[in-house]
Amino acid sequence: MPQNDIHTKEYFHSVVFYREDCIGCTKCVRVCPTEAIRVRMGKAIIDPHRCIDCSKCVSVCPTEALRVEADKLESIYSFKYRLAVISASYEGQFAEDFGFKNALKALYHLGFDEVAEQAMITNITAEIIRDYIKIHPNIRPILSSNCPAIVRLVQVRFPSLLPNLLHIESPMSMLAKYYRDKIIREKGLKEEDIGIFLIVPSASQVTAVHQPEGNYKHLHNGAIAINEIYSKVLAMQKELEEDTRPIVSYANGLSWALSGMEAEEIATEGIETLAISGIHNVIEVLSNIEGHRLDQYHYIELRNCEQGCVGGGLNIENPFVAASRIRKLINNSEKIKIDNDYFFRLYKEGYFDVTQLEPRSMMELDKDIKTAITKMKRVKEITDMLPGIDCAVCGSPTCKALAEDIVLEKAELSDCLIRLRKLRTKKNEE
Repeated sequence: MPQNDIHTKEYFHSVVFYREDCIGCTKCVRVCPTEAIRVRMGKAIIDPHRCIDCSKCVSVCPTEALRVEADKLESIYSFKYRLAVISASYEGQFAEDFGFKNALKALYHLGFDEVAEQAMITNITAEIIRDYIKIHPNIRPILSSNCPAIVRLVQVRFPSLLPNLLHIESPMSMLAKYYRDKIIREKGLKEEDIGIFLIVPSASQVTAVHQPEGNYKHLHNGAIAINEIYSKVLAMQKELEEDTRPIVSYANGLSWALSGMEAEEIATEGIETLAISGIHNVIEVLSNIEGHRLDQYHYIELRNCEQGCVGGGLNIENPFVAASRIRKLINNSEKIKIDNDYFFRLYKEGYFDVTQLEPRSMMELDKDIKTAITKMKRVKEITDMLPGIDCAVCGSPTCKALAEDIVLEKAELSDCLIRLRKLRTKKNEE
Protein backbone atom coordinates (compact mmCIF):
# COMPACT_ATOMS: atom_id res chain seq x y z
CA MET A 1 0.00 0.00 0.00
CA PRO A 2 1.23 3.56 -0.69
CA GLN A 3 2.43 5.78 2.11
CA ASN A 4 -0.57 7.75 3.35
CA ASP A 5 1.15 10.87 4.64
CA ILE A 6 1.80 12.34 1.18
CA HIS A 7 -1.95 13.03 1.01
CA THR A 8 -3.60 15.43 3.45
CA LYS A 9 -6.98 17.10 3.69
CA GLU A 10 -5.28 20.20 2.34
CA TYR A 11 -3.32 18.70 -0.55
CA PHE A 12 -4.01 16.01 -3.14
CA HIS A 13 -1.06 14.44 -4.97
CA SER A 14 -0.94 12.25 -8.05
CA VAL A 15 2.61 11.20 -7.16
CA VAL A 16 2.25 8.30 -4.72
CA PHE A 17 4.97 6.70 -2.59
CA TYR A 18 5.17 2.92 -2.04
CA ARG A 19 7.32 2.70 1.07
CA GLU A 20 8.03 -1.03 0.88
CA ASP A 21 9.72 -0.57 -2.52
CA CYS A 22 12.03 2.26 -1.39
CA ILE A 23 15.74 1.42 -0.99
CA GLY A 24 16.75 4.84 0.36
CA CYS A 25 19.09 5.66 -2.53
CA THR A 26 18.47 9.48 -2.27
CA LYS A 27 18.18 9.93 -6.06
CA CYS A 28 14.77 11.50 -5.57
CA VAL A 29 16.17 13.83 -2.91
CA ARG A 30 18.73 15.23 -5.34
CA VAL A 31 16.33 16.08 -8.16
CA CYS A 32 13.38 17.50 -6.19
CA PRO A 33 13.12 21.22 -7.08
CA THR A 34 11.32 22.18 -3.86
CA GLU A 35 13.32 20.06 -1.36
CA ALA A 36 10.17 18.12 -0.56
CA ILE A 37 11.92 14.77 0.01
CA ARG A 38 14.17 13.46 2.76
CA VAL A 39 15.52 9.96 3.43
CA ARG A 40 15.39 8.92 7.06
CA MET A 41 15.95 5.42 8.45
CA GLY A 42 16.53 4.16 4.92
CA LYS A 43 13.18 5.31 3.53
CA ALA A 44 12.01 8.44 1.70
CA ILE A 45 9.70 10.91 3.41
CA ILE A 46 7.71 13.34 1.24
CA ASP A 47 6.47 16.69 2.53
CA PRO A 48 2.96 17.12 1.02
CA HIS A 49 3.14 20.90 1.47
CA ARG A 50 6.25 21.25 -0.69
CA CYS A 51 5.51 18.60 -3.34
CA ILE A 52 4.39 20.14 -6.66
CA ASP A 53 3.89 16.85 -8.55
CA CYS A 54 6.54 17.70 -11.11
CA SER A 55 7.33 13.91 -11.13
CA LYS A 56 11.10 14.39 -11.37
CA CYS A 57 11.41 11.91 -8.50
CA VAL A 58 9.35 9.36 -10.43
CA SER A 59 11.70 9.55 -13.42
CA VAL A 60 14.83 8.72 -11.37
CA CYS A 61 13.46 6.15 -8.89
CA PRO A 62 15.19 2.82 -9.67
CA THR A 63 12.58 0.65 -7.92
CA GLU A 64 9.36 2.47 -8.93
CA ALA A 65 8.66 3.27 -5.30
CA LEU A 66 7.38 6.61 -6.60
CA ARG A 67 4.60 6.39 -9.16
CA VAL A 68 1.99 8.59 -10.76
CA GLU A 69 -1.59 7.45 -10.19
CA ALA A 70 -4.20 8.95 -12.49
CA ASP A 71 -7.88 8.08 -12.96
CA LYS A 72 -8.63 4.74 -14.58
CA LEU A 73 -10.51 4.56 -17.87
CA GLU A 74 -13.29 2.61 -16.15
CA SER A 75 -14.21 5.68 -14.12
CA ILE A 76 -15.84 7.30 -17.16
CA TYR A 77 -18.66 4.73 -17.24
CA SER A 78 -20.42 6.16 -14.19
CA PHE A 79 -21.63 9.08 -16.34
CA LYS A 80 -24.41 9.11 -18.93
CA TYR A 81 -22.50 11.37 -21.34
CA ARG A 82 -18.73 11.29 -21.54
CA LEU A 83 -16.39 13.88 -23.04
CA ALA A 84 -12.65 13.48 -23.57
CA VAL A 85 -10.57 16.68 -23.66
CA ILE A 86 -7.18 15.72 -25.03
CA SER A 87 -3.82 17.39 -24.59
CA ALA A 88 -2.08 18.75 -27.66
CA SER A 89 0.65 16.14 -27.12
CA TYR A 90 -1.72 13.17 -27.60
CA GLU A 91 -1.58 12.90 -31.40
CA GLY A 92 2.23 13.00 -31.37
CA GLN A 93 2.33 9.63 -29.61
CA PHE A 94 1.11 7.67 -32.62
CA ALA A 95 3.16 6.72 -35.67
CA GLU A 96 2.21 7.97 -39.10
CA ASP A 97 1.13 4.51 -40.30
CA PHE A 98 -1.42 4.36 -37.47
CA GLY A 99 -2.73 7.85 -38.18
CA PHE A 100 -3.66 10.61 -35.76
CA LYS A 101 -7.30 10.51 -36.93
CA ASN A 102 -7.43 6.87 -35.88
CA ALA A 103 -6.03 7.95 -32.52
CA LEU A 104 -8.99 10.31 -32.18
CA LYS A 105 -11.55 7.75 -33.39
CA ALA A 106 -10.27 5.28 -30.83
CA LEU A 107 -11.53 7.46 -27.98
CA TYR A 108 -15.10 6.93 -29.18
CA HIS A 109 -14.52 3.17 -29.23
CA LEU A 110 -13.20 3.38 -25.66
CA GLY A 111 -16.52 4.79 -24.48
CA PHE A 112 -16.46 8.55 -24.99
CA ASP A 113 -19.46 10.18 -26.66
CA GLU A 114 -17.54 13.24 -27.79
CA VAL A 115 -13.92 14.34 -28.15
CA ALA A 116 -12.51 17.85 -27.83
CA GLU A 117 -8.93 18.97 -28.36
CA GLN A 118 -6.87 21.55 -26.53
CA ALA A 119 -5.69 22.52 -30.01
CA MET A 120 -9.17 23.87 -30.82
CA ILE A 121 -8.74 27.03 -28.76
CA THR A 122 -5.06 27.94 -28.78
CA ASN A 123 -5.79 30.82 -31.17
CA ILE A 124 -8.41 32.41 -28.93
CA THR A 125 -6.25 31.71 -25.86
CA ALA A 126 -3.40 33.64 -27.50
CA GLU A 127 -5.80 36.51 -28.19
CA ILE A 128 -6.93 36.51 -24.55
CA ILE A 129 -3.33 36.52 -23.31
CA ARG A 130 -2.41 39.44 -25.60
CA ASP A 131 -5.37 41.37 -24.20
CA TYR A 132 -4.31 40.48 -20.63
CA ILE A 133 -0.81 41.81 -21.35
CA LYS A 134 -2.30 45.03 -22.72
CA ILE A 135 -4.54 45.76 -19.73
CA HIS A 136 -1.83 44.90 -17.16
CA PRO A 137 1.02 47.24 -18.20
CA ASN A 138 2.45 47.35 -14.67
CA ILE A 139 3.11 43.60 -14.51
CA ARG A 140 6.31 42.63 -16.29
CA PRO A 141 6.95 39.96 -17.16
CA ILE A 142 3.64 38.10 -17.07
CA LEU A 143 4.25 34.39 -16.46
CA SER A 144 2.29 31.62 -18.17
CA SER A 145 0.05 29.51 -15.93
CA ASN A 146 -0.75 26.72 -18.40
CA CYS A 147 1.53 24.26 -16.56
CA PRO A 148 0.19 23.38 -13.07
CA ALA A 149 3.63 22.32 -11.81
CA ILE A 150 4.96 25.80 -12.55
CA VAL A 151 2.05 27.45 -10.74
CA ARG A 152 2.82 25.35 -7.66
CA LEU A 153 6.55 26.01 -8.00
CA VAL A 154 5.87 29.74 -7.82
CA GLN A 155 3.66 29.20 -4.77
CA VAL A 156 6.36 27.23 -2.96
CA ARG A 157 9.66 28.86 -3.98
CA PHE A 158 8.80 32.22 -5.53
CA PRO A 159 5.68 33.56 -3.76
CA SER A 160 6.71 37.15 -4.50
CA LEU A 161 6.01 36.37 -8.18
CA LEU A 162 2.40 35.22 -7.66
CA PRO A 163 1.08 38.57 -8.99
CA ASN A 164 3.10 37.95 -12.18
CA LEU A 165 1.27 34.71 -12.99
CA LEU A 166 -1.32 34.89 -15.75
CA HIS A 167 -4.51 34.63 -13.69
CA ILE A 168 -6.51 32.92 -16.42
CA GLU A 169 -7.79 29.34 -16.65
CA SER A 170 -5.79 26.90 -18.79
CA PRO A 171 -7.04 26.18 -22.34
CA MET A 172 -8.22 22.67 -21.38
CA SER A 173 -10.25 24.09 -18.50
CA MET A 174 -11.82 26.77 -20.69
CA LEU A 175 -12.70 24.10 -23.23
CA ALA A 176 -14.29 21.94 -20.52
CA LYS A 177 -16.51 24.88 -19.51
CA TYR A 178 -17.51 25.48 -23.15
CA TYR A 179 -18.47 21.84 -23.74
CA ARG A 180 -20.27 21.43 -20.42
CA ASP A 181 -22.52 24.37 -21.32
CA LYS A 182 -22.92 23.07 -24.88
CA ILE A 183 -23.87 19.55 -23.81
CA ILE A 184 -26.40 20.77 -21.25
CA ARG A 185 -27.95 23.05 -23.84
CA GLU A 186 -28.02 20.62 -26.77
CA LYS A 187 -28.54 17.28 -25.01
CA GLY A 188 -30.77 18.45 -22.18
CA LEU A 189 -28.65 16.61 -19.64
CA LYS A 190 -28.13 17.51 -16.00
CA GLU A 191 -24.74 18.67 -14.74
CA GLU A 192 -24.18 15.43 -12.80
CA ASP A 193 -24.88 13.32 -15.89
CA ILE A 194 -21.86 14.73 -17.74
CA GLY A 195 -18.37 13.34 -17.19
CA ILE A 196 -15.52 15.44 -18.57
CA PHE A 197 -12.13 13.74 -18.49
CA LEU A 198 -8.79 15.17 -19.55
CA ILE A 199 -6.33 12.93 -21.39
CA VAL A 200 -3.02 14.25 -20.08
CA PRO A 201 0.76 13.83 -20.39
CA SER A 202 1.86 14.88 -16.90
CA ALA A 203 1.32 14.20 -13.20
CA SER A 204 0.73 17.85 -12.34
CA GLN A 205 -2.28 17.96 -14.68
CA VAL A 206 -3.82 15.03 -12.84
CA THR A 207 -3.31 16.89 -9.57
CA ALA A 208 -4.78 20.09 -11.01
CA VAL A 209 -8.00 18.29 -11.92
CA HIS A 210 -8.49 16.92 -8.41
CA GLN A 211 -7.21 19.99 -6.58
CA PRO A 212 -7.74 23.13 -8.66
CA GLU A 213 -5.66 26.07 -7.45
CA GLY A 214 -7.07 29.44 -6.43
CA ASN A 215 -10.67 29.96 -7.51
CA TYR A 216 -10.59 27.47 -10.38
CA LYS A 217 -14.03 25.96 -10.88
CA HIS A 218 -14.29 22.18 -10.75
CA LEU A 219 -14.85 21.81 -14.47
CA HIS A 220 -13.56 18.25 -14.83
CA ASN A 221 -14.40 14.87 -13.37
CA GLY A 222 -11.05 13.18 -13.80
CA ALA A 223 -7.75 12.94 -15.65
CA ILE A 224 -6.55 9.86 -17.50
CA ALA A 225 -2.88 9.37 -18.38
CA ILE A 226 -1.98 9.05 -22.05
CA ASN A 227 0.06 5.92 -21.27
CA GLU A 228 -3.03 4.40 -19.62
CA ILE A 229 -4.92 4.24 -22.91
CA TYR A 230 -2.09 4.04 -25.45
CA SER A 231 -1.95 0.24 -25.74
CA LYS A 232 -5.75 0.02 -25.80
CA VAL A 233 -5.81 2.41 -28.75
CA LEU A 234 -3.17 0.47 -30.71
CA ALA A 235 -5.00 -2.81 -30.12
CA MET A 236 -8.04 -1.67 -32.06
CA GLN A 237 -6.31 -0.66 -35.31
CA LYS A 238 -8.30 -3.08 -37.52
CA GLU A 239 -11.55 -2.00 -35.93
CA LEU A 240 -10.66 1.66 -36.49
CA GLU A 241 -9.90 1.13 -40.19
CA GLU A 242 -13.51 0.02 -40.64
CA ASP A 243 -14.81 3.15 -38.86
CA THR A 244 -15.70 5.69 -41.54
CA ARG A 245 -16.91 8.51 -39.29
CA PRO A 246 -15.53 11.92 -40.34
CA ILE A 247 -12.88 13.39 -38.07
CA VAL A 248 -12.06 17.11 -38.28
CA SER A 249 -8.43 18.06 -37.75
CA TYR A 250 -7.45 20.84 -35.35
CA ALA A 251 -3.79 20.20 -36.00
CA ASN A 252 -2.73 23.84 -36.24
CA GLY A 253 -3.24 24.27 -32.50
CA LEU A 254 -1.12 21.21 -31.68
CA SER A 255 1.93 23.48 -31.77
CA TRP A 256 1.35 24.38 -28.11
CA ALA A 257 2.54 20.89 -27.17
CA LEU A 258 6.03 22.09 -28.11
CA SER A 259 8.09 24.43 -25.97
CA GLY A 260 8.27 27.93 -27.43
CA MET A 261 5.25 27.78 -29.71
CA GLU A 262 2.88 29.40 -27.21
CA ALA A 263 5.31 32.30 -26.77
CA GLU A 264 5.82 32.54 -30.53
CA GLU A 265 2.08 32.81 -31.22
CA ILE A 266 1.57 35.46 -28.54
CA ALA A 267 4.48 37.55 -29.75
CA THR A 268 3.32 40.32 -32.03
CA GLU A 269 4.67 43.78 -32.75
CA GLY A 270 5.32 45.40 -29.38
CA ILE A 271 5.10 42.15 -27.35
CA GLU A 272 8.39 40.53 -26.38
CA THR A 273 8.18 36.89 -25.28
CA LEU A 274 10.51 34.20 -23.97
CA ALA A 275 10.08 30.42 -23.57
CA ILE A 276 11.76 28.17 -21.01
CA SER A 277 11.33 24.41 -20.47
CA GLY A 278 12.73 22.07 -17.83
CA ILE A 279 12.03 22.69 -14.14
CA HIS A 280 15.61 23.58 -13.18
CA ASN A 281 15.93 25.99 -16.12
CA VAL A 282 12.66 27.55 -14.99
CA ILE A 283 13.99 27.97 -11.43
CA GLU A 284 17.03 29.84 -12.74
CA VAL A 285 14.85 32.15 -14.82
CA LEU A 286 12.42 32.80 -11.95
CA SER A 287 15.39 33.79 -9.78
CA ASN A 288 16.40 36.29 -12.46
CA ILE A 289 12.84 37.61 -12.62
CA GLU A 290 12.85 38.17 -8.85
CA GLY A 291 16.01 40.22 -9.37
CA HIS A 292 14.25 42.29 -12.10
CA ARG A 293 16.76 41.16 -14.71
CA LEU A 294 14.12 40.11 -17.25
CA ASP A 295 11.69 43.02 -17.05
CA GLN A 296 12.16 43.66 -20.77
CA TYR A 297 9.88 40.72 -21.56
CA HIS A 298 6.11 41.10 -21.61
CA TYR A 299 5.34 37.38 -21.38
CA ILE A 300 7.37 34.29 -20.47
CA GLU A 301 6.20 30.77 -21.25
CA LEU A 302 7.32 28.32 -18.56
CA ARG A 303 7.09 24.53 -18.84
CA ASN A 304 8.02 21.89 -16.27
CA CYS A 305 8.80 19.25 -18.90
CA GLU A 306 11.77 19.43 -21.25
CA GLN A 307 10.60 20.24 -24.79
CA GLY A 308 7.12 21.12 -23.47
CA CYS A 309 4.14 18.80 -23.04
CA VAL A 310 5.61 16.27 -25.48
CA GLY A 311 8.17 15.63 -22.73
CA GLY A 312 5.55 14.74 -20.12
CA GLY A 313 6.21 11.68 -17.99
CA LEU A 314 2.82 10.10 -18.84
CA ASN A 315 3.56 10.06 -22.56
CA ILE A 316 4.87 7.03 -24.42
CA GLU A 317 6.86 8.42 -27.32
CA ASN A 318 10.29 10.05 -27.26
CA PRO A 319 9.63 13.83 -27.07
CA PHE A 320 11.73 14.63 -30.14
CA VAL A 321 9.92 12.02 -32.24
CA ALA A 322 6.54 13.25 -30.98
CA ALA A 323 7.52 16.84 -31.76
CA SER A 324 8.50 15.86 -35.31
CA ARG A 325 5.12 14.21 -35.88
CA ILE A 326 3.24 17.22 -34.55
CA ARG A 327 5.14 19.57 -36.85
CA LYS A 328 4.11 17.42 -39.82
CA LEU A 329 0.48 17.51 -38.70
CA ILE A 330 0.59 21.30 -38.33
CA ASN A 331 1.81 21.69 -41.90
CA ASN A 332 -1.22 19.72 -43.15
CA SER A 333 -3.86 21.23 -40.89
CA GLU A 334 -7.41 22.14 -41.83
CA LYS A 335 -9.25 25.30 -40.84
CA ILE A 336 -11.12 25.13 -37.57
CA LYS A 337 -14.41 26.64 -36.47
CA ILE A 338 -15.31 27.28 -32.85
CA ASP A 339 -17.20 30.03 -31.06
CA ASN A 340 -14.30 32.29 -30.14
CA ASP A 341 -16.74 35.00 -29.02
CA TYR A 342 -17.93 32.66 -26.24
CA PHE A 343 -14.47 32.42 -24.72
CA PHE A 344 -13.61 36.10 -25.07
CA ARG A 345 -16.94 37.11 -23.56
CA LEU A 346 -16.48 34.90 -20.50
CA TYR A 347 -12.92 36.17 -20.16
CA LYS A 348 -14.13 39.78 -20.19
CA GLU A 349 -16.85 38.91 -17.68
CA GLY A 350 -14.18 37.55 -15.35
CA TYR A 351 -15.35 33.95 -15.37
CA PHE A 352 -11.89 32.61 -16.21
CA ASP A 353 -10.09 34.79 -13.65
CA VAL A 354 -7.85 33.01 -11.13
CA THR A 355 -6.91 35.55 -8.48
CA GLN A 356 -6.70 33.74 -5.14
CA LEU A 357 -3.41 31.91 -5.45
CA GLU A 358 -1.85 31.56 -2.01
CA PRO A 359 1.84 31.01 -1.23
CA ARG A 360 3.04 27.73 0.26
CA SER A 361 5.86 28.01 2.77
CA MET A 362 9.05 26.12 1.88
CA MET A 363 10.19 25.99 5.48
CA GLU A 364 8.98 27.56 8.71
CA LEU A 365 11.42 27.36 11.61
CA ASP A 366 8.94 28.73 14.14
CA LYS A 367 5.70 30.69 14.21
CA ASP A 368 7.17 33.09 16.78
CA ILE A 369 9.38 35.63 14.96
CA LYS A 370 11.96 35.99 17.75
CA THR A 371 12.32 32.23 18.09
CA ALA A 372 12.55 31.87 14.31
CA ILE A 373 15.39 34.43 14.18
CA THR A 374 17.26 32.55 16.89
CA LYS A 375 16.81 29.31 14.97
CA MET A 376 17.99 30.97 11.75
CA LYS A 377 21.24 31.88 13.48
CA ARG A 378 21.58 28.30 14.65
CA VAL A 379 21.00 27.07 11.07
CA LYS A 380 23.86 29.31 9.93
CA GLU A 381 26.15 27.99 12.65
CA ILE A 382 25.39 24.36 11.79
CA THR A 383 25.71 24.99 8.04
CA ASP A 384 29.22 26.37 8.62
CA MET A 385 30.10 23.13 10.42
CA LEU A 386 29.08 21.00 7.43
CA PRO A 387 31.26 20.26 4.36
CA GLY A 388 29.12 22.26 1.92
CA ILE A 389 29.26 19.71 -0.90
CA ASP A 390 25.50 19.00 -0.98
CA CYS A 391 26.01 15.27 -1.59
CA ALA A 392 22.60 14.25 -0.12
CA VAL A 393 24.15 11.16 1.50
CA CYS A 394 22.69 12.34 4.82
CA GLY A 395 19.18 12.14 3.35
CA SER A 396 18.70 15.91 3.05
CA PRO A 397 19.12 17.61 -0.36
CA THR A 398 21.74 20.18 0.74
CA CYS A 399 23.93 20.96 3.73
CA LYS A 400 21.74 23.95 4.54
CA ALA A 401 18.63 21.73 4.38
CA LEU A 402 20.30 19.31 6.79
CA ALA A 403 21.04 22.21 9.15
CA GLU A 404 17.36 23.22 9.00
CA ASP A 405 16.30 19.63 9.67
CA ILE A 406 18.63 19.48 12.68
CA VAL A 407 17.22 22.70 14.12
CA LEU A 408 13.71 21.34 13.60
CA GLU A 409 14.80 18.13 15.36
CA LYS A 410 14.17 16.04 12.27
CA ALA A 411 17.83 15.04 11.87
CA GLU A 412 21.11 14.95 13.77
CA LEU A 413 24.57 16.33 13.10
CA SER A 414 25.88 12.77 13.05
CA ASP A 415 23.80 12.14 9.90
CA CYS A 416 26.58 13.89 7.94
CA LEU A 417 28.91 10.99 7.17
CA ILE A 418 31.45 13.25 5.44
CA ARG A 419 31.86 15.32 8.59
CA LEU A 420 32.13 12.19 10.73
CA ARG A 421 34.84 10.80 8.48
CA LYS A 422 36.83 14.03 8.63
CA LEU A 423 36.55 14.13 12.41
CA ARG A 424 37.64 10.51 12.65
CA THR A 425 40.61 11.12 10.35
CA LYS A 426 41.63 14.19 12.33
CA LYS A 427 41.40 12.25 15.59
CA ASN A 428 43.56 9.43 14.21
CA GLU A 429 46.20 11.91 13.01
CA GLU A 430 46.36 13.40 16.50
